[in-house]
Amino acid sequence: MIHMEYILEDIVRILTVVPFTLLSAVLILAVGVALGMVWALIQLYRIPVLSGAVKGLIACIRGVPLLIHLYLAYCFLPGVIQALFGPETEVPALAVMLAAYGIYISAGQSENMKGAFTAVEQGQWDAAASIGMGRWQTLKRVVFPQMVRIVTPVIFNSYLGVVKGMSLAFTIGVQDIMAVAKLCSLENYGYLESYIAAGLVYWALCQMMGTGFKKLETAIPY
Repeated sequence: MIHMEYILEDIVRILTVVPFTLLSAVLILAVGVALGMVWALIQLYRIPVLSGAVKGLIACIRGVPLLIHLYLAYCFLPGVIQALFGPETEVPALAVMLAAYGIYISAGQSENMKGAFTAVEQGQWDAAASIGMGRWQTLKRVVFPQMVRIVTPVIFNSYLGVVKGMSLAFTIGVQDIMAVAKLCSLENYGYLESYIAAGLVYWALCQMMGTGFKKLETAIPY
């Protein structure tokens, strides 16, 4: 029998960590997009040695499940940080999560950035060069603004994916939506009710953000 009072109680507790989850997802996506842009530019400009290394790195990232990324970061990142800054340095679980998720997301974002970059017609480059713009000026004033318009819908969808993907973060001790749901289930033994509550919160968030993102997309001038 499902206890509705447990579901309502769990939803109230879960909602307390929703702001943290949403902000963490923004930081993760920012790291992923920034790294993805770097990976994309290295491949597009075919930088010797680095281009091949990045392709291999992306293949490894995309071929390994996110949960393994989290465990590897949890095991190795603190040791690396402490080796650089001293054994007394504390590495919070949040930093481990941002690193693991950011690197994982960057592989997919690199492909998105490459697609957006190549979608800008060569004529745009030629026109910019004809009026004396250098490569960096062309990127900054012509290419990047068009890329933003192209990748914005994809980034919105990626954000929703990050929010839902953070449900694995509880495995390394991060207090996100799923972690609070599991704590609630341990306290009231309402495991099914806790999972239903978490599912309802995720569903509501995705519905609200999806509606908001559609409105933002229509507001972006094309």
